[in-house]
Amino acid sequence: MKPFTVTCCVRVVLILCALGAVEASGQTMKFNKVSIRDPMVNNIDSASLLVPEGWKLEGGVVWMPLFSMQANLLVRVSDPKTGASVDMLPAQQFNFPTQNMGGLAMQPGSNWMGSVLLPPPRNAAEFVQTVYIPGPLAHLRTARLVKADDMPKLAEIASRGVPGNLTFQCARLRYAYDINGRAWEEDVYTTLTFSPQNGWTAMWWCSAYAMRAPAGQLDAMTPILTVPVQSTRTTLEWYAMLEEVRKVFRNGQIQGQQDQIRFQQQWTQYRAQATAAHQQAWQERQASQDRQNFAVREILGGVETYKNPFESHAVQLPHGYNNYWVNAQGTYVMTSDPNFDPRPGTTDDWRRMDRYAP
Repeated sequence: MKPFTVTCCVRVVLILCALGAVEASGQTMKFNKVSIRDPMVNNIDSASLLVPEGWKLEGGVVWMPLFSMQANLLVRVSDPKTGASVDMLPAQQFNFPTQNMGGLAMQPGSNWMGSVLLPPPRNAAEFVQTVYIPGPLAHLRTARLVKADDMPKLAEIASRGVPGNLTFQCARLRYAYDINGRAWEEDVYTTLTFSPQNGWTAMWWCSAYAMRAPAGQLDAMTPILTVPVQSTRTTLEWYAMLEEVRKVFRNGQIQGQQDQIRFQQQWTQYRAQATAAHQQAWQERQASQDRQNFAVREILGGVETYKNPFESHAVQLPHGYNNYWVNAQGTYVMTSDPNFDPRPGTTDDWRRMDRYAP
């Protein structure tokens, strides 16, 4: 079965946009569009996202070619002043036999036919405890689970456009903990997808991200922390490349490092053809992501959706401002100052954005 979530181990180069200076204040806030390059594929742009002015972006594309979900975009966006941050967590496919497999010795956590061998969790809290806390969320080992909210509306939105026999579970888990005497809160948002058992194995998938802030500040900062996640877009060229890698994997042709080198050489030769072949699927993926992001805004609140006159998709930005501007380079400025106008003194093409509704 084809994976639904882009997943993937190589750090990428981060290219920050060259931007004109606009001071952030209580009335004005600025987001910069940042592109992420993938050195494993000729250093092409793999994705972009919006980062608040003055915040730090770390991480990049991580490749796991021996797994069925071969690439993950693993990045952290953090505020140096407050320590607040949002992390995109690794997505993966899991499998677990429901019958005796003829004496085969298989250890939980091992790679079984491209999937991680692990039984399905009973709930989101058990999933986070089993999968993420031993790894990327190790700082939550001594944390206290404050509350767990099921989000059936998000699950219903996530199920649209995919096979009807799949079951989705979305949840938000809030943890509280101390680090060096400082209190923190962290929300972990998870989406678990379960395939019906076929009599032999139980197959399931996961995707997640985590937002943290000093205790008492997380709710207020959630609209800002949501923007990098909801604004993430993979490029058509990189998406087409990933689909070709998946095709090679499904055909059982990946045989180590030599195959990776050979694939990079071949990709250079037919990248245009492959990109064109996957354009429709990529466009449908972007439209589906826009619809889901709009639902997140409606359900979680704190952000508003606006039309970007330079691109085909909408963008979600923190609410509470009167005017929203964007330029052709992907820089966003939000302001409540009635006299603010970014156009004087610059040759950049700035345009005011209108609200979007599906």
